[in-house]
Amino acid sequence: MQLPNHLVSLPIASIGWLIALASVAWAVRAAPWPALRAEPHRLNLVALAALFLLGMWSLEATLMPGLTLHFLGATTVTLVIGLELALIAGMVVTIALPLLFGGGLAIAGWHFVLSALLPALITYAVTRASQRWLPPNFFIYLFVGVFLSAVLGVLAHGTGTALLVMAMGLYDGDIVWNNYLRVLPLLAFPEGVVNGMLMTALALVIPKWVISFDDRHYIDGR
Repeated sequence: MQLPNHLVSLPIASIGWLIALASVAWAVRAAPWPALRAEPHRLNLVALAALFLLGMWSLEATLMPGLTLHFLGATTVTLVIGLELALIAGMVVTIALPLLFGGGLAIAGWHFVLSALLPALITYAVTRASQRWLPPNFFIYLFVGVFLSAVLGVLAHGTGTALLVMAMGLYDGDIVWNNYLRVLPLLAFPEGVVNGMLMTALALVIPKWVISFDDRHYIDGR
């Protein structure tokens, strides 16, 4: 979500940045730093995750100013490196995007909330629920933890974006519905497929990279 600074009021920008900074502060406090020091190669995964998000978020289609479509990739990043590190990587990319490609930093807090925080929390919640309540099956992991999480993340991202631009007074409900929300499902399914393909490859080829996946739990003996 890119908007010039003059279109974003100070209260709106402040709320977005307060939520973003509070969530990142929690992530920094809760991140598994001892485990990262014990396994330094995981720091490379965090850097790769940030580059992955940068690529996904920079390839966007602008329907109207403030209303854009782009792949999120937050589900894959959250499942690979964990919720806390996914939020840290997301914040790095959130700041890098307007610096590299233009746009205002005022809306960047909300971009983080909608593109990183919200889908990452959905992925974490859905995956934990499936691990607790559903059988430890590889296909359940893929279709619920990955595909469903990614689809719900896009729908939540789009709905939040629509509500935000309406709250800012940029567009009314009819314009947002006809020009944005109606086409949002066209991105939700591909988001699920892309994340599903990536996580299938990672889980089968290099499962030790995926913090949310234990091949002995999901595959061995199944």
